[in-house]
Amino acid sequence: MKEMVKRLVWLSLFVLMVPAFIAPSALAAPPLPDTVKVGALFDTTGPTSDVGVDYHKGALSRVRYINEVKGGVERKLKINLVWSDYGYKIPDAVSLYKKFRDVDRVVAIIGWGTGDTEALSKLAAEDRIPYISASYSSHLDDPAKTPYNFYPVASYSDQLRGMLTFFKELADQEGIKKPKIVFSYPDHPYGKAPIPAGKALAKELGFEIGPDQIVALTALEAKSQLQAVKSFDADFLWIGGTTASASVTVRDAREVRVKARIGVNVWGYDENMIRLIGKAAEGVYGSTPHRYFGEQDRAPGMKTILDTWKRFEKPSKTTFRWGTPETPFIASYVRGWLNVTLLEKALEVIVENWNTYGEKYKGQITGEAIKEALETLRSWDPEGLVPPITLTPTDHRPSTTTRIMTIREGRIVPVKEITVERRPDWLGF
Repeated sequence: MKEMVKRLVWLSLFVLMVPAFIAPSALAAPPLPDTVKVGALFDTTGPTSDVGVDYHKGALSRVRYINEVKGGVERKLKINLVWSDYGYKIPDAVSLYKKFRDVDRVVAIIGWGTGDTEALSKLAAEDRIPYISASYSSHLDDPAKTPYNFYPVASYSDQLRGMLTFFKELADQEGIKKPKIVFSYPDHPYGKAPIPAGKALAKELGFEIGPDQIVALTALEAKSQLQAVKSFDADFLWIGGTTASASVTVRDAREVRVKARIGVNVWGYDENMIRLIGKAAEGVYGSTPHRYFGEQDRAPGMKTILDTWKRFEKPSKTTFRWGTPETPFIASYVRGWLNVTLLEKALEVIVENWNTYGEKYKGQITGEAIKEALETLRSWDPEGLVPPITLTPTDHRPSTTTRIMTIREGRIVPVKEITVERRPDWLGF
């Protein structure tokens, strides 16, 4: 009898002790939520809608691909996207941001323009809402100042530095000892964002800088500005703006016979330039940080985009000539896809490490958790679509690499890839 009592006592002690040997994280981790709510601001009707419409289509397609094709992030978490068109009006962007925050209770936002993104950066930091924008302004990549702002590619400043480096190489090859350059851009936060950085490097490289030329995003002609470029006898002309205004500037440069080689920034350069101005686009250079449609052999991610586009658009035509106006989607579609992909990667990190994140953030996917996950990325390759991405708590420059493209025989083709220094004094500049 005594022996039986002893056994019962030991058995009771064993049952009581078992939980102590279970990993604390296994006990502490609450269940993963089924969905995460995300906001998005798009310009589908305003002055940048020439690129904004396709950007918004690319972003929406990526969300559908995640939810409907992949079955959610890691097949566990679906994205509930709440979006609005704000017509590129900063007051409307601020109002919609507050709605996303207070009514929709989003934990992250896919954003758009430079003016509104910079205006909202302080609020995003205060509210701890990661803001992944289509503005690649370098003013947003210093986390000491804008800790909740992110984007997936080289900044406007680093892309312009890449173009200037390329221009200097051309000048050296042609024996131009002091090349002349003019900057043309809209008088707007987006247009002006990289100009100080560009001029600083242009001086370092020995360029003579001519008078700036202001061309509005809605401009229908720019002949007086191009006459000024011609009078300065510029060797190179850099154009900011979006595709519509950049195409007007290029067209009028040809009409007034400007001799300068032309380089266009990322949002001003895509397949639609060829459609808009035809042969006038020949020989124009552009900077882009990503692959174009047609480069499926170099980027598996481009095949994913094309397959998704076919699935959702159900086109009657399925063969295309890449780098031309007949491509199925223009470059800004890829940029929308990329911004959602960056958010998805952060969510993947959280889901894969839910024991840690779930315990730390009390079973919630929060903006703080997403920021923390983004800042763990080291040389992450998003299926070859852009150069590998690294984000840290002290540096939100994802890459400093841009690609130089040109238009040849009615088609956009790559020229070379340029990586500029990750200089400390260029962070946020």
